[in-house]
Amino acid sequence: MISEKTQRTKTIHQPPFSFSLIPDEITENILARVSRWNYPSLSLVSKRFRSLVSSMQIYKTRSQIGSQETCFYVYLELRNNPYRSWFSLWTKPNQTPTKLRWKNWYKKDSSGKFSVVPLPFSSSHSPHITNSTKIIGSEIYIIGGPFEEPSSSVRILDCRSHTWRDGPNMTLARENAGALFSDNKIYVMGGCHIDEDFANWIEVFDMKTQSWTALPGPGADEDELRSLLHECYYIDIVDVRDGKLYLAIDEKEYAYDPKDGTWKLVRDQPNFLLDTLVVAYEIENVMYGCMSSGVLKWFDSKTDGGEWREIKGLEKLRGHCTNGLRTGRAFDITEDGRKLLVMWKLSGDKGKNKIWYARISLESRCNGREVWGNVECVDVLTFPGESFDTFFCLTASV
Repeated sequence: MISEKTQRTKTIHQPPFSFSLIPDEITENILARVSRWNYPSLSLVSKRFRSLVSSMQIYKTRSQIGSQETCFYVYLELRNNPYRSWFSLWTKPNQTPTKLRWKNWYKKDSSGKFSVVPLPFSSSHSPHITNSTKIIGSEIYIIGGPFEEPSSSVRILDCRSHTWRDGPNMTLARENAGALFSDNKIYVMGGCHIDEDFANWIEVFDMKTQSWTALPGPGADEDELRSLLHECYYIDIVDVRDGKLYLAIDEKEYAYDPKDGTWKLVRDQPNFLLDTLVVAYEIENVMYGCMSSGVLKWFDSKTDGGEWREIKGLEKLRGHCTNGLRTGRAFDITEDGRKLLVMWKLSGDKGKNKIWYARISLESRCNGREVWGNVECVDVLTFPGESFDTFFCLTASV
């Protein structure tokens, strides 16, 4: 029989467990299940850990095992400064958001749900964000140039390594073009001077072949549409379904079939003249957007009528949305775990570096014919450094 003293001695002298004994594949699989916000700390553990968490392979593993996270980025255009600033929003652990009190929510001092962290790259490498900016997986594509700065360039931000690279140029320089991503392709329309044959007005980027191809525009027999396009410089791509693109052109909606270049008038939309769509975001094939009146709406092509409908229950938020819209490009919508994150700058905050946000849960009612929103919290983000005029919020899956 082994004595109690011998057992204690064996326990004391037993060599400690070490991660170095575990193969890299298993260690990588373990680290892939940890939040990437912990990677900076984990990289300090050892050179081996630093190598694993900085490799692209760990992000492939994260995707395969379903441990990807939504990462928030805020882009600021600074006042009197040619460079742009990028920040990531880190979710604070065990943080309770501010409870909403409509009478005095704007006076509350809260630490908030997010920490604001500058991105580790030079702002001089960042181009201007445009209306045709698209987020595809863990990458942000900035396509063409902003208003009055046409460009054919494509710049890509890899959100895993926070590095920039150049993509293949478009066939034509464009400014604030309309764009939509569908079926592994990016469709870009407008934002350029239209030639006589509309030959380059539309082009598509194939992610597989990494190449741009021009698509046929409206033919000579479509005089009304050609006249509309000459007068309307910016086009809103509403939806893609059944292989066709649905476009809002002035007060009308058209369906465009890329296979044969044919156009079909779907409906007149006189309401777009009085209440235009300012910004939109897609969650699980449903579009959510804010109109120029400050009304938040939703659009699902599968519902009866296929039209933009108001999100009910958000009447008290409307004034704050309108406030942000009045301050120029100081309003945006994105997603926070299948919930809307509406962000705006108060007109009274002119010259200040603050952005307000409301987190809204969504509920489908009446067999999918209605969407109701519930404002769960309202909070403020404070950014270091100079004040800003314009901001965009983007989300990527990493």
